Amino acid sequence: MMPGQLSVNDRVLLHLSRFATDTPVEEFPSETTQVGIAEGVGISRTHVPRAVRTLIKEGLVEEFRGRVADRNRRMSVYAVSMEGFRRAEAIWNDLRASRILVSREGVKEEMEGAALEEMFGRRRAFGLISRMKDGVIELKDRHRTAQRDLTDAPPHEEFYGRERELEALEGFMDSDSQAMVILGGRGYGTTALAREFVERQEDVDVLWIAVSERTGAADIESRVIGFARGIQPDVSDVDSALAVPGVAVVFDDYHTASEGVVELLSSFVSHKSEGKLIVTAHEDLPAYNWFYQKRHVDSGTVREIRVKGLDEDSARRLLGNSEIEAEAFRRVYLMSRGQPLVLRLLRDGDREELKRCSVFTAEEIRYLMFLRQKTG
Repeated sequence: MMPGQLSVNDRVLLHLSRFATDTPVEEFPSETTQVGIAEGVGISRTHVPRAVRTLIKEGLVEEFRGRVADRNRRMSVYAVSMEGFRRAEAIWNDLRASRILVSREGVKEEMEGAALEEMFGRRRAFGLISRMKDGVIELKDRHRTAQRDLTDAPPHEEFYGRERELEALEGFMDSDSQAMVILGGRGYGTTALAREFVERQEDVDVLWIAVSERTGAADIESRVIGFARGIQPDVSDVDSALAVPGVAVVFDDYHTASEGVVELLSSFVSHKSEGKLIVTAHEDLPAYNWFYQKRHVDSGTVREIRVKGLDEDSARRLLGNSEIEAEAFRRVYLMSRGQPLVLRLLRDGDREELKRCSVFTAEEIRYLMFLRQKTG
């Protein structure tokens, strides 16, 4: 698929998929109304009804009556269905490998869709694609484009639930807190939560650092300084790097950190700065690896999120069998404790990986596979 061949319906679908949520909302964003769709896609208001009718007929979009942000009355709003979300993902997967024409202040250049995603994040990339005209994306933002270095980050994949945790992360970004620590057992999705949150941040500069036993403090300092200099060239050290407003540094898999890295992060939370730290770690992190103390939590300098299993609705969706028998699902949910990794491997039928990364016996895995296939 060439970008210039995207239909209006495809663009509307990409636009609406930016606002997809896994849980019912009390208030819909204005971008999901007909006026919001017209503005978001850059088409006439009169063209919207035809597009959404077709998408609804194809089962890709659903229509609701609901409250809209900044409006005093209920209105017609539109949301992508699960099939619509899958279609949007398929469209984007084709675009990621395509060459897209981008215009900056009248100068045109080709850019791969994957590079566009790396620069802006998937949600904003969807927005840019939705507004493309004659196969060209116009970058007219007067504000500086947010910088993103996600080289170490895992791919952004399907994500279910965790709305409360995502709201807590949003609150952290708007607070005076220095660090947010996401704690959870192996396979419970601490990294996936951080990755989803980063994907939703369109105006935040993000550096993702995957921590391992081989990661040294000097390596981290160098990366943080180099990243910040791309935003403010006068950055000279780590302190001035973290003083850059709107910068978030993600430390993923922190539980494998060396002593030098522990000391470095301890110094980060000891100095007031504009930058934000998001750290994913195992909840059974050894005492010698903690980079903060109870007083930091009590004072609000550090916040914590403890990730548990998925709620039942999200677990059922991740399991991938919408017709699963109620009792069979109940047993799978109890045995898996809503652990995303286990549910995903059950869905994919990956017995070997389940055997490697879970405590289930071979017989239990066969039983779980059997239950997953049962339909009511």
